[in-house]
Amino acid sequence: MSGENNGNTPQQVTAELKRVRKAAKLTQDQMAERLGRGYAPDGRKRSTGRATVSLWESGKRPVPPRYMKLYIDLGGDPAILTPQPVSPAPEGSSEMPAGNQTAGSEPIAADSAGPAPTVGLRGRISRRWLLLAVSSVVAAVAVAVCVVALSGGGPSGPGSTWTETTGTPAHTWADPVQLTGAGTPLGPRQSVQVLCRVKGYIVQDGDPWWYRLASTPWNGRYYATSDAFYNNGATSGSVNTGVVVDEQVPVCPGNS
Repeated sequence: MSGENNGNTPQQVTAELKRVRKAAKLTQDQMAERLGRGYAPDGRKRSTGRATVSLWESGKRPVPPRYMKLYIDLGGDPAILTPQPVSPAPEGSSEMPAGNQTAGSEPIAADSAGPAPTVGLRGRISRRWLLLAVSSVVAAVAVAVCVVALSGGGPSGPGSTWTETTGTPAHTWADPVQLTGAGTPLGPRQSVQVLCRVKGYIVQDGDPWWYRLASTPWNGRYYATSDAFYNNGATSGSVNTGVVVDEQVPVCPGNS
């Protein structure tokens, strides 16, 4: 079944209507019942249901939009069965708009009888994918906002970070007091951005300070002992300078 729009000529429309019915292995009577045209509102069987389907398939009567949608739900090609958009006729013109109508036929209007059209499987799937796409975009924006808030723009504002360089390798932890929740370790001579400092586990030389790491992949959720850093702007040489923490880095809120 072609996905191209070939002009929606009456011949294409009627051929597609017949194809859909025969593919479903339905007679014209059965098709009328499937479309809700087999019975009147009072429950009596209609004698005109098959005749209506026959008129649609012969092109002698246009298919109301509500039933055209049901044909599409049964597997009809939307490119053929969807009416073409038309430009409004000039004011005062009596010319009929082009579309799925044959010459001399009555304008397409919603049929007053039959059930309300149901939403097809394609429509439900399309809406579901749309909701998933919107949710993904919202989640991506939220993550980006968090990363920007954590990385900051320098030592001039509340979201500021400070550059510190390691002199030795160091482990990172989600809990700097209990040393639990291991993160990606730091290598020697590695410069990272830090948000603030907290007191945690006291390392061997008595240093209690831990830097909260803002850089990826730590993203403000992991800490490393300040004892592994130069803490004085140096990026090489021995770390045994007696400076255990860069006091320019502020203490994290809520930590004494």
